[in-house]
Amino acid sequence: MMGAKHLRGLLAATALSFAALGALSGAAVARTNHALLVAVTAYPNLPPKAALIGPNHDARLVREYLTTAAPVPFSADNVVVLADGLEGAAGSPTHEAILAQLKTLADTVQRDDFVYLHFSGHGAQQPETAAGNETDGLDEIFLPADTGKWANRDQGVPNALMDDEIGAALDAIRDKGAFVWFVIDACHSGSATRAADIGDDVVVERKLDFDTLGIPAEEVSKAEALATQAPAERQAAFSLTDEKTGDAAVRAFSPGTASPTSAAPLAKGGLVAFFAAQTIETTPEMPLPKGEPQAERYGLFTYTLFSKLAENPGATYRQLGHAVLQQYSADRRERPTPLFEGDLDARAFDSEQLDTVMQWPVTVDGNSATVPAGSLHRLSKGTKLAILPSPTSKPEEALGYLEVSSARNLSSKLAPVTYEGKRAIKLADLPKNVYARLAEVSVDYMLTVARPSPIEGMVDQVNAANQMLDTLARDDQQRFRIRLVDAGAEADLRLAVWAEKTLPGASANASAEPALWFLPPSGEIELDSGSKPPSVTLDAANPEETAKKTAENLLKIFRATALSRLAAASDYKPEDVSVQFLIKRDGRDDLEPLQASSVPILNPGDQIHVLAENASPDLVDINILYVGSDYSISHMDAQRLVAGAKVEEGILEITESSFGMERMIAVLTEAPPLSEVEDLKFLEQDGVLPATRGVAQASFGALLDDIGLAPSTRSAAKLNDKAKAGGAVMIFPIETRPRS
Repeated sequence: MMGAKHLRGLLAATALSFAALGALSGAAVARTNHALLVAVTAYPNLPPKAALIGPNHDARLVREYLTTAAPVPFSADNVVVLADGLEGAAGSPTHEAILAQLKTLADTVQRDDFVYLHFSGHGAQQPETAAGNETDGLDEIFLPADTGKWANRDQGVPNALMDDEIGAALDAIRDKGAFVWFVIDACHSGSATRAADIGDDVVVERKLDFDTLGIPAEEVSKAEALATQAPAERQAAFSLTDEKTGDAAVRAFSPGTASPTSAAPLAKGGLVAFFAAQTIETTPEMPLPKGEPQAERYGLFTYTLFSKLAENPGATYRQLGHAVLQQYSADRRERPTPLFEGDLDARAFDSEQLDTVMQWPVTVDGNSATVPAGSLHRLSKGTKLAILPSPTSKPEEALGYLEVSSARNLSSKLAPVTYEGKRAIKLADLPKNVYARLAEVSVDYMLTVARPSPIEGMVDQVNAANQMLDTLARDDQQRFRIRLVDAGAEADLRLAVWAEKTLPGASANASAEPALWFLPPSGEIELDSGSKPPSVTLDAANPEETAKKTAENLLKIFRATALSRLAAASDYKPEDVSVQFLIKRDGRDDLEPLQASSVPILNPGDQIHVLAENASPDLVDINILYVGSDYSISHMDAQRLVAGAKVEEGILEITESSFGMERMIAVLTEAPPLSEVEDLKFLEQDGVLPATRGVAQASFGALLDDIGLAPSTRSAAKLNDKAKAGGAVMIFPIETRPRS
């Protein structure tokens, strides 16, 4: 699949290409932006269960963003969509049509042009058709609309789009000197797991198994037996290079007229590739934005990526990748693990926009006011925006405030509201050309919990668990806030009643007693990976003790989740304070950077160091927290950084206490002069004193207090309020595994 090591052959020349392109920049002509959006929903030659809904919504969203909101202009004529049943599509996304459109791009693009490619649909694996080409014995394939059932080892799955075909197509475009950004929202396999029930109307995985494609199990076993090696690192959903040699794929067609008219040598265009999942994972589509009654189904990766683009149009690809991973952490998405490859330090779309203020021109039409921003920009019903005379106005110049009454992906309707001591202004009294600027960031602390579904042979235990949950949810003295929903409904946390011995990967001495398991939104559980989610034995003889342990687990999960969600409430610019984590592998002396756009795999004995620098003129306090896969919160360090200060030190060593998806969290807060150092040790899971707080908080620090004490369902921090200390939460996810 298209993994880190597999892309190196295709990406290795990118840095040299950019150096050459930089020398030519003075002679470069104005570039043209192109896009090809492939959305596959219908598979008439496969069983009905193969059909998807989300890819068409993905394509419509991406097309709307590119033509109306992107930081660089995309002409509608240069945005081609291949989809069935989508208005404005150029045709069905068949194998022939996809390759034809890619060839047209290769024939059309000029040096310095930009090409955006987005593929949404099913991925799969098949026994490799060319023996010895894949290290795992399986070819990765993307399934166009005319995909058929597997024929034989030589022919494979009819009309499947092979990874080397895609690699050849990208090569041909890049040979013309165009930059390619390739995004694929599909996946190819998933390990054997047991999962809590999730309704098909909530989550659908974008992958097809071998049986659906008609691939005999014995053929898969034969192919896997011929595998040359096991993957040593994360691998993405496609390989754009030969996995054995690392060489770029052989071109499948002529790139057309590749020579520029000038005498300047042509440098190969750059490449960035974003993958929704690595090889062993699935990626879902679901109704988004979360919690909206009329939400449409999108690919989780597509929607998250474009929400981060909308919020940060001047971000680099690396910053975008980090933002996506942070959002997954905030939403407790332990899987899938997106991967990001290529020239990640370039700006997305090669945009020259360096700074972004969350503000937009207001359009007034009679009694209606709208802005060209919506749910992708974190706007939702009730969000407050300040009305400013111009885009350069200061916050104190606000004429009044508007409140979002409804939000779509890229537009919102607004209504005047009384706020911050200012009465609601009449829309008719607004001057022309006013702007609406985001006035506050709210953080929703409510934890949505899906009840356990009925299990044969454990009906009484499931009923008892649900009664206990009802009691805990009504108890105002509990230091967490949960909303219970039916089994299978959209949720942040899923509960299941199982005996451990019935689970895949259970040890020989696993318990046969029914237990209540606390699972991620995917509902999946794997014991053979070394990780084990929290559980509470359902002791019918001692229900009070069961309720106490359940409440303790809910509190841990609630507080760890709330801390992650604060990543959205940042009012620092990236250049103000830099925080980087470094990895020291066991037995080695060198330090390797923990890239913000990746999820490294660490083992017991590995160490993590922190490198922090304060480039702002202010005092800044930095706290380092570690959130384990068991939802523990450990406070690792607290320091004050004066202006210009730089600190590097080792802070922790990975142990065998827990394995799974874990998080390093850096909390930055501005410090008033002569104040004590902000110490967030109170956020550790032990020793928190009970208390209560109100809803609307005035500063970032108050949001932190909300987590440590007794969080309400929602808190808010005002933006651009210089009288209050600002801050940021930066999340760096890691995965810990036992040493093999």
